[in-house]
This record gives sequence, C-alpha cells and structure tokens, in this order.
Amino acid sequence: MLTRDVLKSYLAEMPQGHIFDLTYAQFAEIFPPGEPDTGAREALRHFARACGCNLHHNAGGGRYELTRR
Repeated sequence: MLTRDVLKSYLAEMPQGHIFDLTYAQFAEIFPPGEPDTGAREALRHFARACGCNLHHNAGGGRYELTRR
C-alpha cells in the first residue's frame, strides 16, 4: 500500500527529471477523499513542493505527475 511516507521516500530517491505517476486511486488513498476535492488537491501541491517535485495534473490520463526538480 502506498502511504505518504512511502511516497516521500520514493520521491527523495528519484533522480532529477524522473516522473512518478500518481493515479487517482492512489491519490484518494493518500489524500482523501481524492479527486475532485479542492482540499486534497491543495494538500498534494504542498506535499509535492516539500518533496522537491513539480506537479502536473493529467486529467485525460486520470493521474498526477510528480517530476523531481
């Protein structure tokens, strides 16, 4: 199961430019209630920034992309 701590650890180990695809289902597990909740989206934005990642919402693909800076 993917948790915030597991994701944070994984992101910290990613090389610069690497992308982690966070599906809507994973997003909902980590930041309930998930898509389309504004509060959950804001929490993910703060989390990504704190982990040194840029965040891109790929609505057509049903996922968020966290790219290591």
